[in-house]
Amino acid sequence: MGTSPDVGQLMAMLLKLVDARKTIEIGVFTGYSLLLTALSIPDDGKITAIDPSRESYEIGLPIIRKAGVEHKINFIESKALPVLDKLLEDMRKKGVSTLLLLMLTSPIT
Repeated sequence: MGTSPDVGQLMAMLLKLVDARKTIEIGVFTGYSLLLTALSIPDDGKITAIDPSRESYEIGLPIIRKAGVEHKINFIESKALPVLDKLLEDMRKKGVSTLLLLMLTSPIT
């Protein structure tokens, strides 16, 4: 499911408000919210984008490249849960605590 323009604007505002530097996107669909996130975080920010289909990511990739934000995105072709488990394990080892806000439109698999 896609992100509506008003939700996208709210998301961009919240990312800037909290000065987000690392984000996780589960399911990229057409890449609209991925692009909004990449444009909203600082130039040294990073997005971990997870989707079982690389084709979904590649739909929005030309626009992401044109916007000059591809360097912020680490795309992982996988189901979400194994990657999230690994990320949480890595965070625990480093002693990192964080706030995670998920906006779900479909089940995580």
